[in-house]
Amino acid sequence: MMSLFCAGLAALLASEPALPQMQRMGDASMHTERQPYGIETFGVFRNMMMTGDFSAKVRLSDVMAKHPSTGVGALVDARGEITIYDGKLIVSYGRTGTPADKTSADKTSESAALLAIGSVAAWQSVPIEHDVGPEEIESYIAAAAKSRGIDPDVSFPFEVRGSIGPYAMHVNAAPTDGPHGMGLPMAIRVESQGDRLDGLVAGVYVTPDLMGVATHGGERSHAHWVSPDMASTAHLDKWGVEAGAVLLLPKSQ
Repeated sequence: MMSLFCAGLAALLASEPALPQMQRMGDASMHTERQPYGIETFGVFRNMMMTGDFSAKVRLSDVMAKHPSTGVGALVDARGEITIYDGKLIVSYGRTGTPADKTSADKTSESAALLAIGSVAAWQSVPIEHDVGPEEIESYIAAAAKSRGIDPDVSFPFEVRGSIGPYAMHVNAAPTDGPHGMGLPMAIRVESQGDRLDGLVAGVYVTPDLMGVATHGGERSHAHWVSPDMASTAHLDKWGVEAGAVLLLPKSQ
């Protein structure tokens, strides 16, 4: 009788469909999905901050197969930054000269320790008519979205074209191999700052339940700078935007 039970159990297990690779790489609790703009998150920002969790959560090849419009995140092992702008994948490494940093390398073979993505069928343009400082940027995005029919109770991706500043940004280079927590660096970083910088911005604006998951704790947005030639990227720790730039928001659904 026991042998028949074991044989039946083995057959049942064999008949179960295999879990997608995307789920096998990380804890299912670290993957969230929100509609209507196809927001998905992989990993948890506060875990990187508090415990240094830069383990692999999802392969970029699996992510790009979904054809996201926008995305922001960090590479596995704190080695660099990930951005998706208008469907194009951009990866920058904090330490150059490694085989993975070569232009010819297939970046989709990399994995993300953290990633938030969104999909947009069509964008609407919002001309930015006055300078917006870093302390105002989140409220500006929220107000602009609400005025153009986007439900304030949903998460959504956004993009910017034009000059930003003042700004401070970084690219992760390596793990700290030390203690983690509030006020401590998450990783060894290459940092830069200034009053003005041309380029693009990709980001997500999230509902309160995703604060600390897709974003720093206490922040509603997570944004990355992208160079004008879309060859390099960095995480924006602080940023404003200059008059004349354009904010891109999803057309309301």
